[in-house]
Amino acid sequence: MKFRIFTKLFIAMLCGVAVPLAAMMVSVHWTFRQGFEDYLHRVELERLDTLTSLLEVAYREHGNWSFLQDNQRRWFDLVRRGLSHRPSQVGREEATDWPDPPPFPGPTDAGPMFPAPPDGHRHRPPPPPDPFLLGLRLTVFDADRQPVIGPPPRPGGRASSEPDSLLPIHLDAATVGWLGVRRNTLLTDRLALAFIDSQSRSNTLILLFALGLSALGSWLLARQLIRPVRRMAAGVRRLASGEYAVAIPAGGDELGDLARDFNLLGRTLQRNEEARRDWIADISHELRTPLAVLRGEIEAMQDGIRPVSVDGIASLHAEVLSLGKLVDDLYELALSDLGALDYRREPVSLAEIVVSAVETHRHRFADKDVALTCVPRRPSVVHGDRRRLAQLLGNLLENSLRYTDPGGRCEVCLEATGALAVITIDDTEPGVPSGLHERLFDRLYRVDGARTREHGGAGLGLAICRNIVEAHGGHVAAYASPLGGLRVRLELPREPD
Repeated sequence: MKFRIFTKLFIAMLCGVAVPLAAMMVSVHWTFRQGFEDYLHRVELERLDTLTSLLEVAYREHGNWSFLQDNQRRWFDLVRRGLSHRPSQVGREEATDWPDPPPFPGPTDAGPMFPAPPDGHRHRPPPPPDPFLLGLRLTVFDADRQPVIGPPPRPGGRASSEPDSLLPIHLDAATVGWLGVRRNTLLTDRLALAFIDSQSRSNTLILLFALGLSALGSWLLARQLIRPVRRMAAGVRRLASGEYAVAIPAGGDELGDLARDFNLLGRTLQRNEEARRDWIADISHELRTPLAVLRGEIEAMQDGIRPVSVDGIASLHAEVLSLGKLVDDLYELALSDLGALDYRREPVSLAEIVVSAVETHRHRFADKDVALTCVPRRPSVVHGDRRRLAQLLGNLLENSLRYTDPGGRCEVCLEATGALAVITIDDTEPGVPSGLHERLFDRLYRVDGARTREHGGAGLGLAICRNIVEAHGGHVAAYASPLGGLRVRLELPREPD
């Protein structure tokens, strides 16, 4: 059987409170009963002061314990008088000639169980009962702690057992015997049993009331704890349905942190969805432009509006090359996003790659009347792929060439700072607004104004450059150049000299 989280939390919290509470109540009941029995035992010991005094008087009169040995009637009479009066009445009891009936239930050969006292004593009340059967738990021991007399043996049982307490019997500062008392292990008094039952009922009612409060508190707390989880589950369902703008209220605990992370996930998915739509729209536009040109040129030739000539074929070929370049860039970007670009890493001289890339593009810069200079201040060796690094430098120089006005210049500088090899490429106007530098490396992004589509390119080159740099463990960023245009700063970890 599967339980929901709310049920599990409720049961766990209720058990966490109910089990210790029940154990505490059982412990309280047991402790109370033990304490009550101890109290009754101490009361019984105080009641035995009179019996101890009577035994001291009787021992002084006879000089030994022979008067009690095998004399149950005499022992019963002493017990009855000792349990019926206070110590201050011992002298008067000794002067009273009471008969010798046994104080315990059961017929005897001497007559009835409780014969009436003499006529001169009919005004005296009958002796109080022995509700806890204390007389059946008393034993007299001599000075050597040998039993003298005790309760009569039970049918098929032992006469007595070891006492729990011993009260000394003194004669002239000498101990002549002991009065042993066994603890009452079975309560028989109605008042004591009623008191214990009353306490048990009170404890049970308190336990039930506390369990009810615990159940209510556990239900409220479990409901409060499960509420953020339910909100998050509802948010996940809305997120799965494509509603990325969903937001969950966040608290200050761990569930609040999870809610904030969930909201961040929703915003991220929303941005990714918007980027995906923009990506599809931009790709469609980029592909549509050369295809529209090709279609228009071909249809013009078919309709005889434009003759088939070398210049027309060259124009068609240029559009095909542009379309092929766009497809190649898309393929390269897809591979770099997946980390599937092949890299053959080895120690390579970064200065050689920089100089080679500059020399390759020098004539194109010269054709556009843009001065290109290279300053490799310090040779640096990096662990990377020579072909990919050359592609990286080529894309950066191509971007600078495309967007630098004629009559300007481009400076390439290579230096080493600590464990990094740093390449900076600065060009002249036009520049890029300060808030758009970070977006230059986004795919299909181009700055409006000076750097527009009329300069060519689909806005994929810098995105490919960033993936190549990150694959080499480096960093690339764009800033405003001191020359008035754009500065691209490229950092790569270099090998030790």
